[in-house]
Amino acid sequence: MYENNLLKSNNRNLPEEVRDRIMRQTLEALLFEGIVSYAHTDGDWAVYGENEEGSKVIYTFKATQKHSFHRIKINPYSIKRNDETCEDLYVFLEELIQNQFHENQASSFIRELLETYAKDAQALRVQQEPQPVNSLSFDDIESLLIEGHPYHPSYKSRIGFSLEDNERYGPEFNQSIFPFWLAVHQDLVKATKLATIDWQELLDEHLPLEDQQRFIKYIEGSGQAPEEMYWIPVHPWQWENDLQPKFLQAIENHSVVLLGRSSVPYQAHQSLRSLTNRNYSESTYLKLPLNITNTSSSRILASHTIQNAAKISEWLHSIIDEDPYFKDDSFNILREVAGTAFEYKKATQIEQKQLYGNLGVIYRENINTYVNENERALPLNAVTHIQKNGVPIIQAFIDQYGAKRWLNRLIEVVSKPLMHLLYKHGIALESHAQNLIVIVEDGWPKRVVAKDLHDGVRFVPDSRFGPKNQPVLISEPEAHKKVNRYSFLEADAFTDVRDYYYDAFYFICMTEIAFFFERYMIDEEMFWKMCTNAILDYQHEVNLDQERCEAYDLFGEDIKIEQMTKRRLFGDGELYFSQVENPLLLARRQVECEPIS
Repeated sequence: MYENNLLKSNNRNLPEEVRDRIMRQTLEALLFEGIVSYAHTDGDWAVYGENEEGSKVIYTFKATQKHSFHRIKINPYSIKRNDETCEDLYVFLEELIQNQFHENQASSFIRELLETYAKDAQALRVQQEPQPVNSLSFDDIESLLIEGHPYHPSYKSRIGFSLEDNERYGPEFNQSIFPFWLAVHQDLVKATKLATIDWQELLDEHLPLEDQQRFIKYIEGSGQAPEEMYWIPVHPWQWENDLQPKFLQAIENHSVVLLGRSSVPYQAHQSLRSLTNRNYSESTYLKLPLNITNTSSSRILASHTIQNAAKISEWLHSIIDEDPYFKDDSFNILREVAGTAFEYKKATQIEQKQLYGNLGVIYRENINTYVNENERALPLNAVTHIQKNGVPIIQAFIDQYGAKRWLNRLIEVVSKPLMHLLYKHGIALESHAQNLIVIVEDGWPKRVVAKDLHDGVRFVPDSRFGPKNQPVLISEPEAHKKVNRYSFLEADAFTDVRDYYYDAFYFICMTEIAFFFERYMIDEEMFWKMCTNAILDYQHEVNLDQERCEAYDLFGEDIKIEQMTKRRLFGDGELYFSQVENPLLLARRQVECEPIS
């Protein structure tokens, strides 16, 4: 078990590796977001902490201010406290966070960092040995990707999971997960689906006949009619640690019937709450709520997002299907084909607060239905994955095609469909690397698939450069807005839509790819020129009018980036953004319109 092996893995000091990463990533975020002030000369940087007596303590380190957004990257194992190597994470957090921001949310932020410390060291202990990438399925790769968020300091906090839970349900551990199922009376359910979806056929994908027959007997034994009940899968952690006491009364009056565990094993994806059926490779994925916090966000599944999921998927699918630009099958989405949500509004106020977002499911298409036998699907963040032996997982692709050629193709394949959706249709997707899947054939990027759409789109409704035929969507409840002010679909300004796309795609996703490809002697300036050429090529291909280009100007000087660490320290009372220097604009000033060969 984890107790005996937490510190051991091929003589690597895993807690030390994780401790150094957390200190670096925390300090990088504090510096980039202007939370702490600093001084630096020729790679030597310094910031002040404050000890328990209120005296200043100096932290020094080696760092580079990168071309990309002036992000700061600290050299591994270079942080010193008063000229001594800094090895105590607790002292670091106390002096740089707790003692300076104690009147805010420092304690909860520190807890997230300490939970990350334990869980990342635990995950590194079971890091899998390298395997040929062409032999790996999409689900295999999901379990390999152990890095977590590349910018966020609490990149693997999973608040709510114990270490035992983490080993049972974390994707890195590749364990089989057996969901519970509940039958909920139709009066307490909001259900939506695509017109082409049949509920019984959907259940048949996930439940063998023996399970269904057993479940029907339980429903009939409770006195309820099976045809009046919706069956909802529940993550086992959610049932065992959150829902049981909350549904005790409903189970007593039989409006909810506990059906038990299914016999089908599932595997967790990176997002923790998305599960894939291990018995049927083309079965829809289950997206289930977890009442935990990871990378500072609650992982519940709000009712309005479940009810909007199929509508948004149907809308986007029709746009893609009818647009000649996508006729070459360069872009697809994994449609969220159905969803059921517990109708918490029919409960008492106490129950509503307890149950909000904690019971429901979204059924999402499987990536295997979009690839043929000669293709491989990779989460986009697999591009930057370093294997246990220190070799990038895509090294075979680079050896075959060359780094510059392969990268240029990746940028074109991934970015052009997304910018077409933005420029031509006025729709931004939350295009971070975990939400994008790149399809390769013989290692060569062919097309991109986007997922996680139920709350990952943004647009300005009923506007000149906004999307057409937008569906009638259910708005966010006021209570939801207070908890997550950045979670909304409809924006007031085109720049808000642009920034939503830019933040996830360029600031996080593409910047990390830029940093990664420096190992292949492709500097950041060249990377952003390649991205810029992809944008200019696209605008030339579709002959976009100037006004539309200006409405969603990716070369704008007014780009705003969400400050995630400020949000953790100062709360959700307001939105925190910083205006950044746009590397695409800098690159555009240097390049002509022709693509780089």
